[in-house]
Amino acid sequence: MKRVIAGALALTLVLAPTSAIAHRLMAAGTAAQVARSDLTVTPGIEWNRLSQRPGPMAERWTLDGELLNDLIFFGGVESGTPLFREVDRRDNPLPQFSSTMLPTDIPPLLETSLRITQNISTFEVVRVAPRPFLGASGVEFEYRMLGGDDITRQGRAVAAIVGGKLFMITYDAPAEYFFARSSADVDRIIASATL
Repeated sequence: MKRVIAGALALTLVLAPTSAIAHRLMAAGTAAQVARSDLTVTPGIEWNRLSQRPGPMAERWTLDGELLNDLIFFGGVESGTPLFREVDRRDNPLPQFSSTMLPTDIPPLLETSLRITQNISTFEVVRVAPRPFLGASGVEFEYRMLGGDDITRQGRAVAAIVGGKLFMITYDAPAEYFFARSSADVDRIIASATL
């Protein structure tokens, strides 16, 4: 009996840290530094920060799971670095950000990166417009994409190159219901962004 209790306790101690760090609640109204950078945002409602980072200078938040609402912060991506972690560096390498890019080069950078990392078959940029972001000349763009799950996702991104580094916030969700449901909250997060 003691051996069973000890085994259960050991298993609990091994599993507890994993589940405890799986998500972190980001409190409403509290400023948070994101993506291992000086980028700070203040959510208007509670979001969950996922522990697994999509890239070296990226962080993912969600409300209901990343398949239903996916908010990604890219904080100071350096020149010569991809947005996401490589999935097949040898046969299908990710494009790299360059500090010489123009704001209009950022939508194709995100498109190619998502096509490779998320197996996106169709990606369409539906709107691109200049937008100041973090005190710099930036870009805002909207897109629609379709992956292997045959669910059309709608997305929006705001980005700027500051000090030769890329700062970007992307949000995407299924076009039906989920995208519109959280758009106002994402707008508040984007408006709160500071360096």
